[in-house]
Amino acid sequence: MSKLLNIIKTALKNKVVLFIFSRYGTYLIHFINSLFIAVYLGPFYLGIWGFITLVTSYMNHLSFGIADSVTAIISVNKDKEVYVQKVISTAITMLLALSVIAILLFSINAVFKLDLGNKYNFSTYAPVVVLIGVLGYFNTLFNHVFRVYGKLFEIAFSQTVFPILMLLAIILFRNKELLWAMVFANFLAFLLAFILYLIKMPVKIKPIFNYDLFKTIQIKGWHLFVYNTSFFFIVISTRTLVSGFYSVEEFGYFTFAFSLANVMLLLLQSLAYLIYPKMLNRFATANHDQNTELLKKLRDAYVTTSHLLIHIAMLIFPVFLLLFPQYIKASEAFKLIALSVLLYTNSFGYSGLLVAKGFEKRLGKLSFTALIINLIAALVLIKFFHVAFTLVVLATMISYFFYVYMVGRKGRKMLELDTSVIAVVKDIYPLRLLIPYVLSLVLILFSVPDHYLILSLVLFLILNLKVLLNLKSIVKSIILNPKFINI
Repeated sequence: MSKLLNIIKTALKNKVVLFIFSRYGTYLIHFINSLFIAVYLGPFYLGIWGFITLVTSYMNHLSFGIADSVTAIISVNKDKEVYVQKVISTAITMLLALSVIAILLFSINAVFKLDLGNKYNFSTYAPVVVLIGVLGYFNTLFNHVFRVYGKLFEIAFSQTVFPILMLLAIILFRNKELLWAMVFANFLAFLLAFILYLIKMPVKIKPIFNYDLFKTIQIKGWHLFVYNTSFFFIVISTRTLVSGFYSVEEFGYFTFAFSLANVMLLLLQSLAYLIYPKMLNRFATANHDQNTELLKKLRDAYVTTSHLLIHIAMLIFPVFLLLFPQYIKASEAFKLIALSVLLYTNSFGYSGLLVAKGFEKRLGKLSFTALIINLIAALVLIKFFHVAFTLVVLATMISYFFYVYMVGRKGRKMLELDTSVIAVVKDIYPLRLLIPYVLSLVLILFSVPDHYLILSLVLFLILNLKVLLNLKSIVKSIILNPKFINI
């Protein structure tokens, strides 16, 4: 008992553990919010909310990689205080210019009535949405800076205040009034986070614009922008096509399914988020053998646990439909979206390795190619096969499969490992993960009753028992070692 108490005391003093649990608490609120939003808005207004979040997603990712570039630069130059100050200050100036452009574009849409989102009555919400997008530019940059410096409270606050304000809106409002309240809750959350970041900034910010640094940030940022934007646009473009070719209600079902599927993987991303800057630094300085060993440890833990979470989530999802029968049409969409998004986790580690070694341009080409594949496949499914909205996400699954394979192949080539098709597939899609995955996919596509998905989970546990048992040491390290994120 005393040993257990000591472990608990150690965990409570560990900022990494506290951060992760704060994230879990936030994701729990996100999950609860998603359920009540679905009930109180209904499919139609949920479709409108889905379109609003889609627009903010576009703004968030159309930031030309400035924040990602700053992260990559200051992660390996953290000790050069003056240089870091100049980098961050120049990045802020760049974001100010980007904000002006964004406001002008939204103004043009309003003045010339370009009919953006007319089906969703978007013009009503556009002024607040553009302010959310602008604040999002700066909050993303500040978030990345605070992550590099290990200042976790401010990050946790910025990520927690929104779901809490959303929960208050859900309690107080209903239907269209709830929709407006959610939009303003989003704005207020971003504004509060922005103010806190400015007050607690770990680096002095001066009104500096350095042209040489501008070129450095933008050149590196452009490749990261193409990479990140193309990659995230794979999912965003799928959502866009569903919003355009299907009814508002069907997009509402799709939004419900996507929101719940995404929450599942956010649980693991808390730890991945913390170690990413350290991982870049380690990959940049270690030799091939050390990087190969680190990759195996990280991928075994992250990818395996991700697959476990999704197999469990798909099995228990029908329970929630008993509480929300009006969203029964979202069942198949949820399972297919979950399996599609899950594929991305199989690239974990290798994408970071390529960024650390300066191969952002190559990653950008791969993700852009995957985006084109997704758009073509989705349009073929919609226009030629006239599939239900639930099956459009199969295009995303195909594009992710291509992307992950190519990233793994490029990473193995860099590490001077075997790059034959069989070797890459065994590494990126090991049979212990691939077999249960394919079984789940087949069961879903053939509309087999949900309870048969337990076969996939049981098979997964059998094939991955040894790896899951080894995760015990990693969990122990997280709890007992506050410097775990330094890997």
